[in-house]
Amino acid sequence: MKRATRMEAPLCLVENLEDGKFQVNPQAADILAKISQPVVVVSIVGLYRTGKSYLMNKLAGVQRGFDLGATVEAKTKGIWMWCVPHPTMEKHTLVLLDTEGLGDVQKGDKSNDLKIFCLAILLSSALVYNSKGAIDQDAIEKLRLVSEFADLIKVKSKNNDDEEDKFSRHFPMFIWALRDFTLKLEHNNKEITEDEYLENALKLQKVEDTQENPRRIKERNACRDCIRMYFKTRKCFVFDPPSADKEIIQRMDEVAEEQLRPAFVAQARKFCEYVFCHAEVKLLDQIHPVTGKMLGELVKQYTEVLMNSNDAACIENVVVSISEMENQAAVREATEHYEKLMNERRQFPTETQEEFSILTEQCEEEALQVFMKRSFKDSEFQFHKEYMKNIEQKKNEYFEMNKMESQRYCKRLIGEHCKELDKAVEDGSYCSSGGYQKYQEAMRLIEERYNKEPRKGIQAEVVLQDFIKSQETLRFSIMKSDQTLTEQQKKAEEDKMAEIEKRISELKASQEKKKAEDEKRSAEMNITALLEKTREEKRQLQEKLESVIQSKRREQELYQSQGNDDQARMYMEQMNDLRQEKEQLKDSSWVSSLVSVVSYGAQLVLPGVCSVALGVGKRFLRKWFRI
Repeated sequence: MKRATRMEAPLCLVENLEDGKFQVNPQAADILAKISQPVVVVSIVGLYRTGKSYLMNKLAGVQRGFDLGATVEAKTKGIWMWCVPHPTMEKHTLVLLDTEGLGDVQKGDKSNDLKIFCLAILLSSALVYNSKGAIDQDAIEKLRLVSEFADLIKVKSKNNDDEEDKFSRHFPMFIWALRDFTLKLEHNNKEITEDEYLENALKLQKVEDTQENPRRIKERNACRDCIRMYFKTRKCFVFDPPSADKEIIQRMDEVAEEQLRPAFVAQARKFCEYVFCHAEVKLLDQIHPVTGKMLGELVKQYTEVLMNSNDAACIENVVVSISEMENQAAVREATEHYEKLMNERRQFPTETQEEFSILTEQCEEEALQVFMKRSFKDSEFQFHKEYMKNIEQKKNEYFEMNKMESQRYCKRLIGEHCKELDKAVEDGSYCSSGGYQKYQEAMRLIEERYNKEPRKGIQAEVVLQDFIKSQETLRFSIMKSDQTLTEQQKKAEEDKMAEIEKRISELKASQEKKKAEDEKRSAEMNITALLEKTREEKRQLQEKLESVIQSKRREQELYQSQGNDDQARMYMEQMNDLRQEKEQLKDSSWVSSLVSVVSYGAQLVLPGVCSVALGVGKRFLRKWFRI
């Protein structure tokens, strides 16, 4: 795997143009396209001039990078990107996205803020919301964009009444960073944690507890509801003011940490450590790790639909589109890997066909791992069948190459050992009484010397028998001219020639049988790999569903404790649906279905392999996988 990419400086990823359109910066897209490692994507959003860039620089491990600015002008336009090696996860890349500040008076466009916000969420595995002061009603109001996600984002391509419930499966963890926080963390005269402070702030307000308009209270609660429903993992950090000196605050990308308040420095360090430890790899379709290349495609597709059209961005459609791209690449990469391994390891001709089978099996196993690692959501096994077809074609090419190498070498050996025989025939040495016995002795010596030669390959016996058969006309001519042979001896020699024909046929049939066995083994290898991958993916999905169930349970218990029976009932219904979905994943009927589809595909790709010859019966599979 390639080393992690480290950009020397941030680069604009999504440009916010003057005409209100957005475009992906080709240079940034090219950088992402070269990152084959899984990525952890951390985005930061919030009002402009609230110090978002400072936190991103700390995550990048530098003092200066993203432009902090020191004026009332919003510095960051669009979305800026910085890719660095992940500090704690080996062979992973940390992608930091600094977004345009919300509420920029120069833009004055609410839809602009909403699109930037949505794009950051769709790309991230962790979303940092940066604000100043306490989590009061004003702070909650500024997050009302969350309640408008459903207008711009769809989970499924078909209409689904429960779409908002499914958002939480695709949304990142939510981290609220409170800057310049000066309050005591207390509630009802008891000390509380930062997370408890956040959860208390997100509790629904009761109409009877306030004199405000019930409709206004309902609107406020709708925002809280959305935050709780969409972001199942929530975290809060509070930061002291970095300094009492205004000039120092305006030059934070220049001053040393010693000039900042120790508490602020410690809080920033704690924030970074949490992100490094808990922000997970960005996932596609809940379980498939996103690489830099895939992230680049996500950026392009979401920007095109979300930013520059009136259509809602459909997560399912984007996943399908990227899966097709990745599956095509998986077929190509695995095929090339097989060729590379065969070219590196082959020593043609192989001594036996078994030796060739072992070689190609080893290379095929490694190529299959490459394909299985990269491919995903190949529901009809279209790309897997294409991969199998490619490998079988390449394998046949190498088989023929091995065969031809053996034939050429063996024919050359026969030619070298036949020189004396050819000279004797030319001199007429065998056209006399007893000539046939001399000829037979010469042929015996040729065969003996030939058989002692090493590394003749899989065609050694076939070439020898073909040579003997090629001597048939000469043999009969010498035999007939030898008056010392009886008719009975001549008849015996003719029977030997018939045996040679039979021997050649048997040798070729043996090779074809071995090829059929290799095809059967290849099909079994592919079916077993698919079963193992499908089983593992179902296990991962069950774990993800259980995590969602647990988060729903926490919300349900909270609403129940607050006497909000309607919300508690809604979450209970969602949990029941999730449990049913989880149980469906345990159903073992998928084994029979998968085997039938792949077996059929194997027959199309490998015509010599029938369902019986596959040797992977359903009873064997159930025993193997204990289902």
